[in-house]
Amino acid sequence: MKKVLRTLAAGSFLVSSAFAMDKAVVPLKDINFKFGVQHRVMYNYSNAGSKNNYDFFRQRLRVNFDVSLEEGVGTYFQVEYRGGWGGSSPQYDDPRATYKVNALNRLKARGLRYGYLYAPVGGGTLLAGLIPANDEVNQMLFSADWDLHVGGIAYTGNFGGINIRAGYLRLVEGVFYRNTNVKDQDENFVILDLDKKVDRYSFGAHWYGAYGNIINDPDNPVNADNDENKTKLNQTWLALTAETDIGMAKLNGVFIYNTGKQGNTSNDGFLIRFEANAEAGPGNLGLLGIYSSGDKNGTGFISTHEIIGTQGYWQYGWIFAPADGPSDVNDLFLRPGNKGYGLTTLQTKYDIGLTERLRAILDVAWYQSSKAMPLPLKGGTSKDLGTEIGGMLKIALGKHMGLDVGYAYLSLGDAGKEQYNNNADSFVQMLFSRMQIEF
Repeated sequence: MKKVLRTLAAGSFLVSSAFAMDKAVVPLKDINFKFGVQHRVMYNYSNAGSKNNYDFFRQRLRVNFDVSLEEGVGTYFQVEYRGGWGGSSPQYDDPRATYKVNALNRLKARGLRYGYLYAPVGGGTLLAGLIPANDEVNQMLFSADWDLHVGGIAYTGNFGGINIRAGYLRLVEGVFYRNTNVKDQDENFVILDLDKKVDRYSFGAHWYGAYGNIINDPDNPVNADNDENKTKLNQTWLALTAETDIGMAKLNGVFIYNTGKQGNTSNDGFLIRFEANAEAGPGNLGLLGIYSSGDKNGTGFISTHEIIGTQGYWQYGWIFAPADGPSDVNDLFLRPGNKGYGLTTLQTKYDIGLTERLRAILDVAWYQSSKAMPLPLKGGTSKDLGTEIGGMLKIALGKHMGLDVGYAYLSLGDAGKEQYNNNADSFVQMLFSRMQIEF
């Protein structure tokens, strides 16, 4: 009898689960489902930041899902796994972070990289969640392609021929202090982009801002309201952009004005970026110039990258800052504001197709600090950051599958050596490669 009761109980459980599934799951034929993958294995050999040469492998998998039940209404999310080889994973997702003997080599789950809901509202689209937000100034300020992944709300649409994007991001959530005498210490980020196309010209006006307070010692909430334990972080960036195709070349320019305050220190400055791309012989030639103003005390132009420790694909070189390629796991983290001392850089690259499945990219980049930077170890000051030459081969292995292999050499000046390379060698070399499928 007990056996029969157990059988009946199991049957009722299965039946109830089936009914629950029936109500909760939408048939596949009624779902609009899009799927994408980026899966790569990278290799890097370098002496960046060290007096020794070293090498490492890293593997990363990103899986994208876009699910909707009707056009324009749904959810998008991206899952990421990352780790090194030879023992570091799954405890660490960066093989440079630890030395460990571990045969259970697993890629570390990094959770949802992006994840947001979207729906049509008032002629535009409303988005809410972890939003991939790139700036519209060539990633000079912030980049979701690189590593700005924070929650927020955004609205986009075209009204009267003007493309509008307005967004609010919560950079720091301050609700932790709700049971103390501390007022809510949020750090907020706002985005407003207006773009209009007129014939072959496109123009844009942009406002980006970070406003609020950051607690310096978050583990001691009792003291969090003390002025010495709280940093006011208010920064505003106002930008104008323009681009055009004049037939013989594509041109784009950016002007950004920055003003703000961090704690009791005020800063202000501007940045100008100009880029031209044109066919030259069998390939394409790119020319890039960037100037950001600096101050002898490091209180000139600064970007969001410098404030919250992010980076972006804003230049051609491979070592000082990441290019959009396989060297981006081991750069020296130069940002467009150069720590508030300003940056002057001229760069060129040449992209040429050698065969149907083989391309080559060559680049030269010169970097100078706009204002002299202090040399605490050597003494004195210097503007000389360095000069880089490099190149990469891009090999098409199949549909959506490629292999990139490149090498770059950076000769460092005194400022580059002390400020960005831990005062190690006066040169940095890097051999990098990436095998990747992406669709």
